[in-house]
Amino acid sequence: MTKLRALVGLLFIAVLVYSGLWHTSGFQAEKDAAALFASWRDKGLRVDHGKIKLSGFPYRMIITVDGLRVRTRGPGLDLGAESISFISHLWTPGHWVADATNVRLSAADEAIELRDGTVRGSYRLHDDGKAIIVIDSGSTEDFALEKAPGIDEMTRLKNWQLFLRTDPTHVENESGLYEERFLDFKVMLDGGAAQFETTGGIMGPIVKDWTTEELGAWRDAGGLLEIDDFSLGTTGGRMKGSASLTLDEVYRPLGTATVQVAGGKALASTLAAVGLNGLADAIGDDPKTLSLMAQMGTISEGGTNLIALKQLIKD
Repeated sequence: MTKLRALVGLLFIAVLVYSGLWHTSGFQAEKDAAALFASWRDKGLRVDHGKIKLSGFPYRMIITVDGLRVRTRGPGLDLGAESISFISHLWTPGHWVADATNVRLSAADEAIELRDGTVRGSYRLHDDGKAIIVIDSGSTEDFALEKAPGIDEMTRLKNWQLFLRTDPTHVENESGLYEERFLDFKVMLDGGAAQFETTGGIMGPIVKDWTTEELGAWRDAGGLLEIDDFSLGTTGGRMKGSASLTLDEVYRPLGTATVQVAGGKALASTLAAVGLNGLADAIGDDPKTLSLMAQMGTISEGGTNLIALKQLIKD
């Protein structure tokens, strides 16, 4: 009987300790979320949201934010969600998953606009200080790309995934040469009839806003978008290659790409369907390698202009 009482007492103490730890950690996470949004405002972002609520006891910690909207001061990014929930456990403080509903995104001076009814995410902070972020379509088919360069009609996807690896401790090279990436990415898109995948990274000073000053500073300091590899696959056709891009003096893409193509007719049909008619015409029927150049507001191959390029932001 004495042992039973001791066991019950220990269990009661364990429950009290766990409950105390959960509520302490949960309330701290709630405060951290509010502090994070405040820090974004201090960095120049415009952040609006409704209530921040804590729930999930005893198994999970759930921080729910209603009506979150994050915007840059310039017209670079406008991201909003009807509701977003961040979920973790007491024993996994460095790993959070997120579920968002009715997400809308506008980027690059409204050159890109998309929406998705359900989005999932995962955030994991590693011991070396680097963070891994994975975002996907939440196993639903309600993604719609409403607007993008070269896209004439709304495009729907079956599913998509975005992988980001960022280094919060990124330090700009004092010599002015930025050889390290501050962001690595991988994008996977499945449109049913066509699949697209690309990996790469961005080097240079971190761009904190979509303004001519920020983009110009990134460009002038040797900023570079590196596409290590990309591939577009369709039934009977495939295109793959790599590219390296920066911005010219009026903020248009500037750089080169090497592209290998096979299955010309099937591939050309897919490219033409999304408005890339010039590139579709350059493919032909036989396998070939294209050396593309982006300069002076056009993408060209062998001196022939294929695609017109617009300014990413008006100066």
